[in-house]
Amino acid sequence: MHRQPISQREPLLPWVAASLLVVAAYAVGVMFGAANSQKQLVVLTITLCSIITATGLVMHRSRLVVEDEERSQRARPASEELNAWTSERTLLSDTSDGNLPPYAAGMLAYSASVIELLEHAVGVALIQERDTTDLASARDDAAALHDLLTSMASEPVHLHTAAKVHTICSLWEANQDRVEQNAAELDPDFHRRWRARNIATLRLRHGERPSRTDTSLPYQEVSTAD
Repeated sequence: MHRQPISQREPLLPWVAASLLVVAAYAVGVMFGAANSQKQLVVLTITLCSIITATGLVMHRSRLVVEDEERSQRARPASEELNAWTSERTLLSDTSDGNLPPYAAGMLAYSASVIELLEHAVGVALIQERDTTDLASARDDAAALHDLLTSMASEPVHLHTAAKVHTICSLWEANQDRVEQNAAELDPDFHRRWRARNIATLRLRHGERPSRTDTSLPYQEVSTAD
C-alpha cells in the first residue's frame, strides 16, 4: 500500500478572493465616478496593485515550498530498497560492514576510494603549485562521510536514520563527477589506475550488482580525462 506524502500547502483562496474583490471594487469605482476624483483613483490603484502583488508573492512562495518538499521526497530511498532490511526496530545487514544497509555499505567503500584519489590529487596540486582549496574541501567531505558511516556500522541502524543517511550520501555523490574530473586532469595515469583498482567499488557503490544486460567491460570505463 502506497501512501502519498502530506504537503503543507499555504491556503491561497483568501488571497485570490481578496484580489478579485479589490478588482471588482476598482471597476465599480471607475464606473461610478471615482475616476472624477484623482485622489480616490490613486488610492484604488495603489490598493489594487498591492493586493495583486501580495497574492503573486504568496503563490510563488507556496510553489517553492511544494517543490522543495517534492525534492525531499524524491531524495528518500525507495520503499522496495528498504523492505528487505526492515524489521520492527532496525535495518540489519549480515555483511562485513556491520549493521549498515547495502546502500550505506557501498558508500562506505566508495568514500574510502575517493579519499585515496583526492589525497593523491592534493599532493600533485601542491607540487604543481596549484590551488588545492576545492580538492582539499572535497577530500574532507569524503572523510567526514566515511567517518559517519563507520560509526553507524557499529550499532543498529533505524529506518529513519537509514533514510536520512541515504539522502546525505545522494547529495554527496552528486558532486563526485566534477571532483573526479578535476583529479583526473591533475594526473590522468594515476586516475586510470585508481579506477581499475576500484572498479568493483565504483560499480557496486549503490549496494546492488549491475544489471545482467550490462555487457561493458570494466576496463572500458575509462576516465573522463581521456
